Amino acid sequence: MISDPKIKRWITSSRQAVCSSQKIGLLGGSFNPAHHGHLSISKIALRRLGLNQIWWIVSPRNPLKKYDFLYDFEERVFSARKIINTNNISISKLELNAQIKFTIGTLEYLRARYHRSRFVWIMGADNLNQFHLWREWEKIVRLIPIAIIDRPSSSFNVTSSVFANKYKAYRVDEADSNQLIYYKKPAWVFMHTKLNYQSSSQLRNSEVK
Repeated sequence: MISDPKIKRWITSSRQAVCSSQKIGLLGGSFNPAHHGHLSISKIALRRLGLNQIWWIVSPRNPLKKYDFLYDFEERVFSARKIINTNNISISKLELNAQIKFTIGTLEYLRARYHRSRFVWIMGADNLNQFHLWREWEKIVRLIPIAIIDRPSSSFNVTSSVFANKYKAYRVDEADSNQLIYYKKPAWVFMHTKLNYQSSSQLRNSEVK
């Protein structure tokens, strides 16, 4: 059930085409700026989770982040467009257009609007330590399966985070990653991969220099 009246109005007024039954990965973030680490984990997720598409959900602002510098929203969208080199990855401005501040609102919207499709939430392991601070994080866990992809210096988060400890019984074997989207929720998987060390902060710092 959608609790935010603004999201209800957006669903009613939106003219987006309702997609047919597909398997869609959602990668949310500020993309400040987008980089090849985002692209790398997206391609890994497409292949190993057996997805048709991945949508990059560009957030106007992450409420948990303290930014040293935040690029303009359209600049961040442009940085994403520049590096995407496959038709299977799309950019979404949903959170800006519908004035959604939290991931739970995004998921409620998408499940209501695209009810014939299956979704999986994708995140880098570097986000795990803060996941329990997200608005209604346990509702998120019960709404959508979660794929966590290894990131530099973040593998330990998989065993040490509040989320991983509380939901360790629902961890799916990595060999079954391509079936994650069909599992009864809660369900999550941790995927090991060759690490890409590029980060948004690294790119911002290089521009300052």
